[in-house]
Amino acid sequence: MAEEKSKEELVRKKLKNSVLCRLGAQNPSISINSHHASFVEDRIQQMIKRAIEELNEESGSSEETISEFMKREYDDLPWAHVRVLDLQLRKLTLDGILLCNQNRRYMLII
Repeated sequence: MAEEKSKEELVRKKLKNSVLCRLGAQNPSISINSHHASFVEDRIQQMIKRAIEELNEESGSSEETISEFMKREYDDLPWAHVRVLDLQLRKLTLDGILLCNQNRRYMLII
């Protein structure tokens, strides 16, 4: 479990660095720092929680259903939102905010 969490952390850091580099390359006049990355991560987590709450599926929401909800509701999704979504679902599950059942459906822990 600890090994999986550290592997997820490494992947998250690499993705974060990649996103920051791409953002900086697109507009070099904008200062991009870890505060911006934290904001993006927090924003995605809020989107995930809202999707699960509003979908209100009895057996939980699948990653695909959450993604479709986010695409419908938000115009400002990151370019790699599917990968970011996967990482954030895993993080929220490891942090005890979400429960993932055996069918890979997610529910908020109240």
